[in-house]
Amino acid sequence: MKVCYVLCYYFPRYVRTQTLLDGLNQIPYLSIGVLINKNKGWLRYFEILLRLLIIRLCQKPDFFILGFRGYEIYWPIRLLTWGRPLILDHMMSPYDSLVYEKQKVTPGSIVEQLIYYYERMLLQNATAILTDTSNHKHYLANLFQVNPQKIYPVHVGTDEDLFKPLPFTKPDHNYFEVFFYGSFLPLHGVSYILQAAHLLQELPIKFHLVGGHKTDLKKFANQIKELELSNVVHTPWIEYEQLPTVIAAADLCLGGPFGNTGQAQRIITGKTYQFLAMNKPTVLGMIKPDQGFIDRHNCLLVPQADEQALAEAIHWAYTHQRELPDIARRGHRLYWERFSTLQISQTLKNIFDEILSA
Repeated sequence: MKVCYVLCYYFPRYVRTQTLLDGLNQIPYLSIGVLINKNKGWLRYFEILLRLLIIRLCQKPDFFILGFRGYEIYWPIRLLTWGRPLILDHMMSPYDSLVYEKQKVTPGSIVEQLIYYYERMLLQNATAILTDTSNHKHYLANLFQVNPQKIYPVHVGTDEDLFKPLPFTKPDHNYFEVFFYGSFLPLHGVSYILQAAHLLQELPIKFHLVGGHKTDLKKFANQIKELELSNVVHTPWIEYEQLPTVIAAADLCLGGPFGNTGQAQRIITGKTYQFLAMNKPTVLGMIKPDQGFIDRHNCLLVPQADEQALAEAIHWAYTHQRELPDIARRGHRLYWERFSTLQISQTLKNIFDEILSA
């Protein structure tokens, strides 16, 4: 059976793409064709549509999968794939992000209604929908009145060739390093990390925070100044391939999310998969269901939006450093049992089996 995976995204190497393709390639009865944009600007949309037209006419795939942020180009893709099943990977709702997370669109406005019905129509039209967690499945089904039986949770996982256990060589310094990286979105709860750092200033604990967008960095810098933090180091950017080396050197990693937003209550962050795959002790923000995470057994669990609880977890890790390797090993085992590429492949196989038998 021929399956064509289509991605039109400004970051073509997005990890979700790789883990889905790795999982699909392990299903024996599928022949996978890959169509990923080479242009990263707006020309990518025209590039993908032209190349997809050629593939549809010449190769005649049986199935199409539209990758992350496919909502940007869904209807032209649907037109070119008409008559064939189209599976949409929909890990993030643009409606939820713009209206509730980033609060850039006013609820009840005409713009809000247009975005809602655009997303609702494409979700109802898609043959099947992939998302990342069962929480997201139920949220999408209820919000957009979509049949939950056609929404399938598939964990994001990570690049297991890049993010794998590395030797932990304690750097030549006398402090305990806590590491976090991200885009500083509201769901990440970076402000709570800074408040936790403020509560721990008297201890030899240093926070290494990487990333952030320009709009968020101003607020970030102001909070550091207001709290007079001397135990926070910020690095604007680290190349993706260099992340494992930086992660390996940290004593403790912050997976989050800590923001307690609606989205934060529904996801496992990509960095969490990376940290667990690398056998690092990781602090997580609680979500339900718990996905197998057990506090002080295979991770450290804290309530979200609670700087005191986060500070207490980091303080416990600092005072119980001998216990961290065992916690990390059990977290690593959990990753392979639930979130690995092998598990993703089995989930995808089950999805295809179910679709084909319908």
